[in-house]
Amino acid sequence: MQFLIVVGFIAALITLYMGAMYLNSKVAVPESCKQAYLEAQTCESCASKSGRASCNFNDTLEFMKEVKL
Repeated sequence: MQFLIVVGFIAALITLYMGAMYLNSKVAVPESCKQAYLEAQTCESCASKSGRASCNFNDTLEFMKEVKL
């Protein structure tokens, strides 16, 4: 009985997650964020150096503050 409760709970979480992702995909990117969104979609800096990640999270945060998202 406890196994079924756990499986049901996990299934409910997965369903909730999939529903949120589906609804999120239907929301358009705001015009004020369109340029930053398009730039982020074409970013290849992490793949440009083999062996270690070249993308710096702090630099990204500073950029986002400058864009004022």
